[in-house]
Amino acid sequence: MRKICRGFTLLEVLIALAIFATAGAAILQASGSHLRAIAQLEELTLASMVANNQLQLAQINRSWPPRELEQGEVRLGERDWQWQLRANVVPDQDLRELVVTVRAAEAPEQIVYQLKTYVGRPDAAN
Repeated sequence: MRKICRGFTLLEVLIALAIFATAGAAILQASGSHLRAIAQLEELTLASMVANNQLQLAQINRSWPPRELEQGEVRLGERDWQWQLRANVVPDQDLRELVVTVRAAEAPEQIVYQLKTYVGRPDAAN
């Protein structure tokens, strides 16, 4: 009488292992992409906060923005940021265009975030 063996053959085990390895590699790649996206989102959020803070300070500290370039560094979110604030003249004499550019201090050649707004001369309504 012939004995019936139960279990998997070596070939079946190797095929299953190959399938799991492929699935595991895909999961690792997807999670790596997700982590990079989260890091970029965090960087963009912090840079936008730096830009908004500088615009608010510019509007609070003076009644009319100067035309020259201002720049500085600030620490936010355990990172150092470089910012530039430029007040540009526009055709309307009662307006100025304020542009804040933010860069990460460790990579100053790359702009992370730029914010533009317009402010009116405080005494223009009178």
